[in-house]
Amino acid sequence: MSDLLAAASGGVALVAAVLGVVTTLRQSKTDARLAQLHSDLETEVHRRTAMIDRQLAAEDVLTKYRDPLAAAAFDLQSRLYNILELDFLGLWGGTHPRAQDALRTTLFRLAQYFAWTEILRRNIQFLSFPEAASTQHVTRLQAEIAKCFLSHKGGEALMIWSDEQRAIGERMIVVEHEEVICMGYAAFVDACESTFAPWCDRLRAELGEPAAQMRLRAAQHALCELIRALDPGQLRYGDEQLTKAR
Repeated sequence: MSDLLAAASGGVALVAAVLGVVTTLRQSKTDARLAQLHSDLETEVHRRTAMIDRQLAAEDVLTKYRDPLAAAAFDLQSRLYNILELDFLGLWGGTHPRAQDALRTTLFRLAQYFAWTEILRRNIQFLSFPEAASTQHVTRLQAEIAKCFLSHKGGEALMIWSDEQRAIGERMIVVEHEEVICMGYAAFVDACESTFAPWCDRLRAELGEPAAQMRLRAAQHALCELIRALDPGQLRYGDEQLTKAR
């Protein structure tokens, strides 16, 4: 009898031991799964937080440069409209005493736009903003404007490749009071004969060609769209100021 009881007790102990091992294994697996879930959750939270931080940083950069970029785009589209619709170069070009000023101010407005575009590109290029719709819209419009100048469709007159656009913009960038900005017109005039002479010569030679006119018209239309994206509430530029050339 004692042997039976001993055997039964041993069996119970064995079963208890097995159950204990199974329970321990199950708990271990559960703990491992919970740890993995916790790790995955932390990774996802970190990813989403980083994405939001980059998105906010991109929006901050756009907010910082919104006004100067919009102003440069407005100045350029205004000059292009005057060239295309109001015979600006016919009135002020050729043998007119201010012909050189007309050419220089036109080049300045183009270079000024390239400068602010380059400044924005430098500040935003390493940021990822997959859900920043307004920032994406602005960069798409900037790319469209760049294509207006770099495409050879319709002819090569006034074709400015992307590297050249950046080079013009880089030449216009200065640092004042630890802020990166675009140089003013007076500094541009001082540097025009040396730094900007090649582009000025091209502008003078090619501006009146049909291919250049088509290019400028497309750019003027895209610039109007960019300004509206930068100033959707029309706080600075109303629709009446953004007439597209025909």
